[in-house]
Amino acid sequence: MAATFISSAGAIWWCLAVALLLLTLCCGLAQPFVQKRRATAAAQLPVSAILPIKSLDPGFEIAQASMFAQSHSDYEVLISAAEVESPALRVARRVAAAHPSRPCRFIHSDSRVAVSPKLNNLVAPLTKAKHDIVLTKDSNITLDPQTMTAFLQNLAPGVGLVVGIPVAVRPETFAGQIEACLINSHARLLLSASVLGFGFGVGKMMLFRRSDFDRVGGVPAISGNLAEDTAISVELARLGLKTVFAHRTITQEIGPRRLSEVFHRQVRWSVIRRANVLFYPLEPLASPLPAACAAALASPLAGYSALAAFCATLAGWFCAETAFAAAKGWDISIWSPLSFLGREGLSLAAWLRGWTTHQVIWASNRFDARQGPASISQKNWPPEARVNAEATGAIDRSSRLR
Repeated sequence: MAATFISSAGAIWWCLAVALLLLTLCCGLAQPFVQKRRATAAAQLPVSAILPIKSLDPGFEIAQASMFAQSHSDYEVLISAAEVESPALRVARRVAAAHPSRPCRFIHSDSRVAVSPKLNNLVAPLTKAKHDIVLTKDSNITLDPQTMTAFLQNLAPGVGLVVGIPVAVRPETFAGQIEACLINSHARLLLSASVLGFGFGVGKMMLFRRSDFDRVGGVPAISGNLAEDTAISVELARLGLKTVFAHRTITQEIGPRRLSEVFHRQVRWSVIRRANVLFYPLEPLASPLPAACAAALASPLAGYSALAAFCATLAGWFCAETAFAAAKGWDISIWSPLSFLGREGLSLAAWLRGWTTHQVIWASNRFDARQGPASISQKNWPPEARVNAEATGAIDRSSRLR
C-alpha cells in the first residue's frame, strides 16, 4: 500500500511538472506576439535614463554604449556612482564623450538611506532627473536600438512599471555557463507569466513614471527592502497600477564567473523570493531534477526501471529546453548538457539554503533580508523624499514592514 501511494504521488508530480514545462514552452514562444498586442501606448515621451554603476562588469563598455544608441530621440542619460573616481567611471566617461550629441550628466550618489546598495545609488539621480518617465538599467545589460521605444509602448494606461526579461549571453567560464543556463530558464518562466497576465519587479531594466513613484512615497517607501524592484511593483499596485514584462527581451552580459559567486547570488535571490513571493515553496515543480526523481518513483506503475525513467525525464527535459532556446535564438554550446546538470544541482541547493537563512551577500557586504526601514535613519533621507513619505504615509507604513 505504501509503495503504491509513493508511486502514485511520483506520477502526479511528474505529470504536473511536465504539464508546466509544456505550458511554459508554448507561452514563452508566444510572449513577444501576445505582449506586443497589449503594448498600446502611442506617445513617445521624453525619458530620463539612469545608469547606476559600481564595478567594471563584463561587457561594461558595450552595455553603456548601447544606451546612447537608442532610436528614441528625446532622452537624457544620467550616470550615477557612489564613488568619485573608479575604473568604471573612467570607461563611462569615455563612452559618453564618444556620443556628444546625447545629453549626459554624471551624478555622485552616496546616499545611505536604504538597505539596497543599488537603491542608494539611485537616490540622487531620481531627484535630479528632468523628465517624468524614468528608465533604470544595470551596467551589465546591453540593449538593441529599439528597446527604449518598445518599453515606452508598454507603458499603457493602467500600467505603472515595465520591466525587461534578461537573457544571458557570452559566458566565459563553466560557472558562467551554469549562470547563463539559470538566467535563461528563469527567462522562460517569466515570459510565460507575462502571457498569463502576471508581472513582477525585475530590476535589470525598469521603466516607470516618477510621479507615480512619488505618490507611493518614493525611496522611503521601499528603503527597507533588499528587492527594490519587487517593492516598487508592490507599492505601485496599491495605486491600481500593474507591472508588465516588455515584449522585447534584454541581454545580460555574463563573462567570467566563479562558482561561489554564482551560488551566493542565487542564495540571495532565493532568500528575497522567499520573503516576497508566495509560490516559493512550489519552485521545485518547475525543475527537471525533482521531476526525474518523481519519474523514478512512479516507474513501477509503467513497468520501467527507476533508472530508465530518471534518465529519460532528464534527457527529454534537456532536449525540450534546448529546442526552445534554439527557436528563441539564445546561446547553445557544447557545454549545455553539463551546465544544465550543474544548474539543477546549484539552484536546488540555493532553494534549500533559502529556507535556512536570512543572510545574503551583496557587493561583498552581508545583509539580513528581514531588515526593515525602521533600522534606517530617517534623518538621512533627502528633504523632498521625507516630505513625500510623510504626505503619503509611507513612513508609518514602512515602519511596519519586516
